[in-house]
Parts: sequence; structure tokens; C-alpha cells
Amino acid sequence: MLSVFNKFIKPVFTLLGVMVLIIVLPVSISAKPLGLPNAQGLPQSLANLIEHVSPAVVNIKVVTGGYAAGRPSEDSTEGQGSGFIVTSDGKIVTNFHVIEGGDKITVGFANGEEFPAKIIGTDHETDIAVIQIQAERTFDYVGFYHGADVRIGDWVLAIGNPFGIGQSSSVGIISATLRKRVDSGSYVDYMQTDATVNRGNSGGPLFNFKGEVIGVNSAIFSPTGASVGIAFAVPHTLAEEIVVDIIKYGKVKRGFLGASLREAEYTQNGIVYKGGATINSIGTGSPADKAGLKVEDIILGINQTPVSNAVDATRAIGRLRAGETAVFKIERADKIIPGGVRVTIGERPEDKDKLKIATGNIGGAVGPAVAAPAAPKANSLYNTGLSLVDLGATFRESIGMSVDQVGVYVDAVAPGSNAARKGIKSGMVILEADNRPVASVRFFGDIIRKAKAAERRSLVVKVRTLNGSEHYTSISLN
Repeated sequence: MLSVFNKFIKPVFTLLGVMVLIIVLPVSISAKPLGLPNAQGLPQSLANLIEHVSPAVVNIKVVTGGYAAGRPSEDSTEGQGSGFIVTSDGKIVTNFHVIEGGDKITVGFANGEEFPAKIIGTDHETDIAVIQIQAERTFDYVGFYHGADVRIGDWVLAIGNPFGIGQSSSVGIISATLRKRVDSGSYVDYMQTDATVNRGNSGGPLFNFKGEVIGVNSAIFSPTGASVGIAFAVPHTLAEEIVVDIIKYGKVKRGFLGASLREAEYTQNGIVYKGGATINSIGTGSPADKAGLKVEDIILGINQTPVSNAVDATRAIGRLRAGETAVFKIERADKIIPGGVRVTIGERPEDKDKLKIATGNIGGAVGPAVAAPAAPKANSLYNTGLSLVDLGATFRESIGMSVDQVGVYVDAVAPGSNAARKGIKSGMVILEADNRPVASVRFFGDIIRKAKAAERRSLVVKVRTLNGSEHYTSISLN
């Protein structure tokens, strides 16, 4: 400890036998405490802001079944949510889950006015919907924010109709950005806020203090169903893109490659690296097929924009338009294809079954696909009798798995094999092995090899059955 300071302590002279020292402090000690001394505080009141924007915020009532559906003999259900007007003729942005399946939609204002509304279009991928007020008049409306990136710590104002009690406002900050929720699909990185958001706030706007919409409140994280200060909003940039498409086309026109993707990874010196998106399967006649892409090709970039994972690739493809030609940077057999591969993009099918077939990601179903796996032998994959396929994000969603789950799809099981005797069937998903999430077929194989090397006789696996339930079983390693 003394040696650290010796260079800062210099003896000057002695007086009556006492050493007098001058301590020379290092220059870095002059650093100042962090802070913004000239920063302005909050305004005294947000009343003017709320008064200005609240006429464009609406309550949405949705009735399903019963008289609303022309079936008076059956019971009806009623739900509520929020929304906000974005055009003078009464187009409203809300959540898809607010109006999903609704037979009668009514829009209510804070002043008591009510109007019927109809659905213009929806996008379940981002949970955004646009509805139209059916009335011949003009309405106050609000606009989306256009400016620098929203930052953690920015103030926000949420307005909505929590629990159906009437229009309410709350204030908070942006707690985080680029958040992923378990059911957010491949297209949304959410903003997180601590502004009080409850059931009924869904579809309502998240404003900055200039009255511009920076997000669409979509969901909360809560063990109780009430606000605990963790709410998620679709960012304004994505929300506006979706809204513009829906108003223009009645739906979102996403680009389509016709291939299922998974994370690309490779091992070097025992370390696993990830980068790019590996093509898992290709639909016959799809844009990928026509362009000459192959299974196990790795997408590293699209139109000179780097691709770091399968989600990056999915979003980049989705932003393209049908008929547009894009240049894909492709690694094939450890070599970069010179000049890339030019792909004429298609339009993404909305029907999930058609989407599975069009990407070749059909599991054990019957349909056209490129490089379909052969029937397994009884001793396939280290005597388990399993033929497994890596799960792409699109296919995982199509079978109802949460996007935060990983697993490998059981494409086929050899009759009489150990796996078959344990009840594992085609269409199931192996979620875990040896209490470890199974991210890929290769990773599953590594777990089995290590277990066999340790002379273990069996391995506990967690499987997702055909009806979506989950349970544990074991497979023999002999």
C-alpha cells in the first residue's frame, strides 16, 4: 500500500527533527462528480398536455357472440381496451388482441360520445390493429414522434382506460429499450416503462411531453394482473410502419424468402461463436429456392446490412417488398460466395399452414420441401432412433411454442427404437436434456456424447407433446 503512494510523497526539509512532507496528488483526482447542474426539473403540471391530447384517446368496447354475432341464443362476451386517433377521418390505432374476434366494436370518448367502428386491418405479429370510426365528421388526432432515438430515462405519459373505469393518465420514464417478451414474435423489440399501465390500457398511447406518440402500450409483466411497474410498448418507429401499411393495403405486406432460419454458430477451440442466420429448410418454388440458396447456407448480410442472427434476418427480409431484388451475403461450406446471391423477394403468406409449407418447415406433415430428412434407422442419433430437426423461429411460433423456448423437433422416430418405446413421437419437441435447454440438434448430440463418455446409462429429457403439454421422460444410452 505504501509503495503506491511513494511517488506522490516528497520530503522537503526537517525542522526540530520532524520531517515535513508535501503530498502531490495525481492529476486524475481533479475529476468532478457526475451530474447536470443546469438541468431543468419537471413542469409544475401536465394538465395542459393531457388536456391537449386526451380528446384523441378513446375507449374501445368489443362484444363477441350473442346478438352482436346474430346468434341471440348464445351468450356473449365483452372486452375493453384503449386506442388513439391518427387521422382526421377517425382511423384509430389499437392492439390486435383488443379487437380480435370482435363482432361489435364501439368507440367511446371521454366526453361521453360513442360511435360504432369497423376493422380496417390487423397484424398479429406486432399486435397492432387499425379500426375506423363510422361517422361522417372530423376528429382530433395525434401523430407519431419523429426524431432522435428514445432514450432510457425519457419522461412519458400513458393515457388509457384501465379496468374500464374511464380515461386515466399516468407518468413514468422509459425504463429500458429493445426488450423481448415471451410472445413477441420475431418483429418487435419493446420499450419498457414504469408508467402505470393496467388491463384496459392495451392499445393506448405512450406520449412524450410534447404530445407525440412514442409507443403503443401492449402488455404488462405482472404476477397479480395489476401494474407492478413493468409495462411494454411497441416503439413508434415500428408502429407507424405497420399502421401505414394497414391503412394503405388493409394488411402488412412483409417480404418473404421462403426459408426457415436458425441461429448460425460454429465452434473453435472449444468455444461456441454465433453470427448470421443458417438456412434450416427451403420451400419448393420459393424465392430462396429459385435464387439457388441451399440448406445450411449462412446469411451474413442483406443489401450490405450485416445480419447477426436469425431475428435480424427475419426482420430485414420482412422490411422488403414483393418483387424487390435483394443481395444476400452468403457463406457456403466455409466460403463467402463472391458477389452474393440475388433474390427476388416474395410476399409472406398470412395463413400459418401455408407459411410452414412455403418455408419447407413442415416437420412430419406432408408437403413439398427441399432436403426432407430420410426415415431414421433404429440406431440413429446414438441409438435413440430419433430423426431431429432444428426449430426456426417461424415454425416454433406456428406450433404454439413460446419464443423464449428452444428445442429440437422430432421429425420421425424409428419403430421399435428406444425412443419409440419411451413414447416419443413425431411432432413432439425435445426442450431439455440433462436439465439443459436444447438449442440445436448438434447441441443435443454433444449432451449425449458427454453422457456416454461418463458411462451413464440413460438421459432425462423434457418433451413437449402434440397437445402442447410438457413432461419428463428418459431415453436409454445403451
